[in-house]
Amino acid sequence: MLDLYIKEGCPHCRKQIEALEREGLSYRLHNVREDAALREAKVRYGADKVPVLVEKGTVKAIGFQGKG
Repeated sequence: MLDLYIKEGCPHCRKQIEALEREGLSYRLHNVREDAALREAKVRYGADKVPVLVEKGTVKAIGFQGKG
């Protein structure tokens, strides 16, 4: 399962979600508006923007790249 860090209302996050759903991939959402998710995205994954796509602890993408 993938972990996806998003911010509500972010159009790039919405596109990432749509891409994952088109591909039939399972994911768990983390809203960076919550302190723990924001801290994890920044400290653990070095993210400075959303969405952040993580698979098994490895960052697959920071920012929407046009694919899942």
